[in-house]
Amino acid sequence: MWLLIVVVCTIHIWSIDRSNKWLFYTTKATPVLLMSAIVFTQPDPLDFYTIAVGVALLLSSVGDLYLMHPKDKFLQGLSLFLLAHIAYSAAFIHQVVVISNYWVLLSLAATAVIIYLLLLPGLGRSKIPVAIYSVAIVIMAWGAVEFWTQAKIPAAGYAMLGALTFVVSDIVLAVDRFRSSSGFSRHVVMVTYYTAQGLLTLSAVT
Repeated sequence: MWLLIVVVCTIHIWSIDRSNKWLFYTTKATPVLLMSAIVFTQPDPLDFYTIAVGVALLLSSVGDLYLMHPKDKFLQGLSLFLLAHIAYSAAFIHQVVVISNYWVLLSLAATAVIIYLLLLPGLGRSKIPVAIYSVAIVIMAWGAVEFWTQAKIPAAGYAMLGALTFVVSDIVLAVDRFRSSSGFSRHVVMVTYYTAQGLLTLSAVT
């Protein structure tokens, strides 16, 4: 299954600047949908963490469908990814016994505020939705770091790396959409996005 996922991811990234729109549309959401299948078809009984990650992957795949819609469905896609980050946050925080890394939360929040202010002139009617989404991804990344700090197991390591990579992907996506667009940035977005989702999937199946 993982080999198939890598192949489909590669095909999609290759198709970004090609004229074959059919290939682009059919491959974008497929890798994350396959990742959710890996999570939900494990032989072991599913616990809360696994279910939450699986739900987040499903929400992300639907969000992908909205984001690539020929008509601008950005806010709908953003809403689906907001719900996905809430599910990821629930998975991570459920593993945390004592909250300790407030400095991580403050650092992530400060970074989010700076980036939001840089994007603000181009946000238009998306100011409030993007602000809410920014809060959600900060909490998600913070929860993953807390998970790693307390657990120190491979699954927590994958979760933290996946969450932080997701942050990078979202930053590049936001800059591309609201600040300055380029064909290269779209490739960076998808490489980091698929990497993040793959790492988060591994955190649920390791």
